[in-house]
Amino acid sequence: MKKISFLFTLLILCLLPGLIFNACKSNAAFDPDRKRVIFISPQKDLPVWKQAENGFLQAAEKYGFYAEWQGSDDCDLEEMTRQISIATAEAVDAIIICPLTPDIFDEALTKAREKEIPVITVAVDASRPALRDSFISPDYEKMGKAQAAALHEAVGGPMNIGVIMSTYDSQNQIIQVRELENYIEEREDCHIVATAQDFANPVMGMSIFTEMLESHPEINAVFVTSGDAVSNYGKILKEKDLQDDVILIGMDAIEANLQAIKEHEIYGVMDQDFYTMGYLSGEYAAKLLDGTSVPSETLYDSLLVTAENAGQIPSEAP
Repeated sequence: MKKISFLFTLLILCLLPGLIFNACKSNAAFDPDRKRVIFISPQKDLPVWKQAENGFLQAAEKYGFYAEWQGSDDCDLEEMTRQISIATAEAVDAIIICPLTPDIFDEALTKAREKEIPVITVAVDASRPALRDSFISPDYEKMGKAQAAALHEAVGGPMNIGVIMSTYDSQNQIIQVRELENYIEEREDCHIVATAQDFANPVMGMSIFTEMLESHPEINAVFVTSGDAVSNYGKILKEKDLQDDVILIGMDAIEANLQAIKEHEIYGVMDQDFYTMGYLSGEYAAKLLDGTSVPSETLYDSLLVTAENAGQIPSEAP
């Protein structure tokens, strides 16, 4: 019995350094001198947000802070605000957040600001600048204009447009659609004939898009402000043999969407460059914690991806 006890003790002593090392890798509490930055994503496992995570982690490696990637699985705003409250209670060093419907986040962000925690918003800004230190995003006004112009050029004539958003209250997508409306305002041969929301659900989106096409056979252009179901929309157009008759420009240069472009199922997508968004948010958080000032607002350009350049776009950020 003593021999077994001795061997067991020896085994624990041998494993202990490894156990402590693994704990240190996953828990910031083992390194109190390291700043803790949390990124709360609307859809933490969605491909575009994984691109943002990649950029965020690259910034953490460069600037030496402890990075935590958290968020919701399906744009659950209540869950996101709950995580902000937890982060505030734990006195994290900085919070990065995409407040999809800004007003809903006011109370949670106000409490974070009261604790003097730096806040960086991405893609969608807070309801007012006082609730954050910096806002980083694609320029959705430019993006909407470019998407509308590219759609019109690709159609080459009058447009009967179907619009699909993830939700009608997504602030960044509202900007894009407004720019489409501005673009067609003085063009008498261009009209929006149907709008729908797919709730960022690829499966639900298929039935919504099918119903739109069947209810409005005059549609020859589709303006999509969400990237989640775009490749599925391409499959539907191909099944109906409509890929030459209905020009679709959606969002996000992810693998499935790039493949849909290459296979001539959809015309193109706007690349929001989530990697840059994630990297800059991490960089700005590190600078704020170091006492360095950062821009109040950083807007960057987006790229239209079509068959001409799809082969040059990596589906995974570096």
